[in-house]
Amino acid sequence: MHQEIKILINAVTLEGANLTPLLAKVNYWQEKDKRIKITFVGFQSLKKEIKARNYLGKPLSFIALPAKPIKNRAGLIFQGLKRNSWLIKNYQKFTDFDVVYSISSVLDLVMFPYFLKKKRPKIIWATNFDNLVPITDPGNKLIRFLAWIFFQISLSLIKKADIVFTISPELVSFLTKRGIDKEKIILSSYGVEDDLIKRAKRGKSPLYDALFVGRINETKGIYDMLEVLSMIKKRIPDFKLAIMGQALGKTKDQLCQEITKRGLEKNVYFLGFKSGLEKFTIFKNSRCFWFLSKSESESFGIALMEAVCCGLPAFTYDLPIYNRLYRNGEIITSPKGDYRLVAKKVLALFEKGDFSNRAGERLLKKYRWDRVAQKE
Repeated sequence: MHQEIKILINAVTLEGANLTPLLAKVNYWQEKDKRIKITFVGFQSLKKEIKARNYLGKPLSFIALPAKPIKNRAGLIFQGLKRNSWLIKNYQKFTDFDVVYSISSVLDLVMFPYFLKKKRPKIIWATNFDNLVPITDPGNKLIRFLAWIFFQISLSLIKKADIVFTISPELVSFLTKRGIDKEKIILSSYGVEDDLIKRAKRGKSPLYDALFVGRINETKGIYDMLEVLSMIKKRIPDFKLAIMGQALGKTKDQLCQEITKRGLEKNVYFLGFKSGLEKFTIFKNSRCFWFLSKSESESFGIALMEAVCCGLPAFTYDLPIYNRLYRNGEIITSPKGDYRLVAKKVLALFEKGDFSNRAGERLLKKYRWDRVAQKE
């Protein structure tokens, strides 16, 4: 009998996160090599989330952490530290694993793998590095500063990793400049759920005029979207903008206050978190997609790629990463911060009445999670 390959998925703070990339990879690995045995470690509610996705072909092995739910940004920091402290104190329970895998290189997901690697050098530590954290991004200055500090610590810790997967040549260059051995770095990619996109159907009439999907915070351009919406409402009074995603802390309250201040209560629809076929059915029943992030740390942008592959006209700011990903007119860009031009282009689209994106649909064959999993 062939020896098992035991892989520990460090999911210490992943409840409520986008689990699709991780589950797609795990499912592929288990299908391709019967020796692989996957175990997740994380908060107990994560187990329910994974089962609800119905994504994995094999029974789920899960180690639940003794912890409390994460309710806001402060809770994320506190619980991240507390959960990692428990793992470090109980590290001997995890010494028989062959591989420890981090889906991201944020500090809460690399602390324990770093410690485990130090205590058991033979274990293989593989991590993903998919975005930068500039101190100059929009938002609360204290939170941005703390995020930047944590990012610097993470960069130091992942030097101990055996494999660092990343998604762009620019990030490969950044990592090597920060002292990470280039031989450890593997250029991978991101993907979309091509099977669900193909299954999702368009209705007779669209549900929404525009759709945003992602974390609800300043970095993602939520207030610029309201500027665009305010301008469009003057021409199209009943324009419907749907916002799909979750917000931590007071962010949603502040956004709702701004919506009320602008008189947009009847134009904005909060959908909350959606996944699976329901998510992509909403994509395909929206006329266009808005993603007005101004952050230089923006990397692949899964939601944007999903929208493009669903055939939606997608409006974005002209960020460097998009020049490499979208070379054939798949997105409609404007200079960063020029929301007036975005509004002008959206109105031009509605005057024309053609809400297709054939160039974007052709990317569906290129960006699939099974291809990413094969590389990793």
